[in-house]
Amino acid sequence: MSVESKYLQDYRQMERSDFVHFMDIQVRWGDADVFGHINNTLYSRFFESSRLTYFEDVSQLEFSYGMQIGIILADMKISYLQQLHYPAEIEIGSRISRMGSSSLDLDAAVFIKGQDQVISTSRATCVWFDYTANETRPIPNEKREKIVTFERIPPA
Repeated sequence: MSVESKYLQDYRQMERSDFVHFMDIQVRWGDADVFGHINNTLYSRFFESSRLTYFEDVSQLEFSYGMQIGIILADMKISYLQQLHYPAEIEIGSRISRMGSSSLDLDAAVFIKGQDQVISTSRATCVWFDYTANETRPIPNEKREKIVTFERIPPA
């Protein structure tokens, strides 16, 4: 089974059981907007933190100032499915849903800790990138193998 065929459903149709990797975030009082919900702009930060944590944990990619080769964000879609209010502790599940030669899609979903209801979902297209040359590079085999092993994707 290829990475592309593992998760064919629409990224808005995710469930908790679709994920192996989770990250916890405590929602802050200042994250709420004037209407009392967590402001929609915060979700991109939640997904960013989850994305970086996924790559650090799964592929041992180290993000640091001055890094020369790594991942860049090329595109991100977010769907807001339910309202979230303070106080809340959330869990964000992350997974790779597609892996090409130099790009991959990372799906993520926000859940209230311990609950199955999906609050928001995201699909981020990330590209392996050489910052010095300012061009894409193939995903290194060692990083690809770590992701495939973590996601438990059988060989093709």
